[in-house]
Amino acid sequence: MGMKVLFLCHGNINRSAAAEIITKNLFPSVEVRSAGLKDNAGGQITNKRMREALNSAGYNTEGIRSRKASQEDVEWADLVFYMDNSNEKKFIDQFGEEPARKARKLGMYIGVEKIPDPQFSGPETFKQVVTLIEASIKKFAEIYGLQK
Repeated sequence: MGMKVLFLCHGNINRSAAAEIITKNLFPSVEVRSAGLKDNAGGQITNKRMREALNSAGYNTEGIRSRKASQEDVEWADLVFYMDNSNEKKFIDQFGEEPARKARKLGMYIGVEKIPDPQFSGPETFKQVVTLIEASIKKFAEIYGLQK
């Protein structure tokens, strides 16, 4: 059985959704989910500008809809990745200190303090976020010896 990875961000319409899409495309042996930490996360399609940035980088964005993180998701995952300090705090507030032991900032693999939320930014920020997430996932996969 492959590694199980959960990606989290605020609303699951940009960063964590992109991380799920990129991981599924690059490392199909990894079981992956994504979810949002805010209370009303759920049911939305990935942001149009994020889909465009992912499509232009060669990723298929079909079939991803936002959803709220659950206790079951956290228990299911071998590793949990969040995008910034705000996500970390919200994760600990919702799920406690114990699950936080298997949670990490995704950008740490490439020396980035946070993967910025592009929601209120222009197209270039969406492309930058895709590049940061992709580089982080590739470095994480290299460290853990994940196969494509």
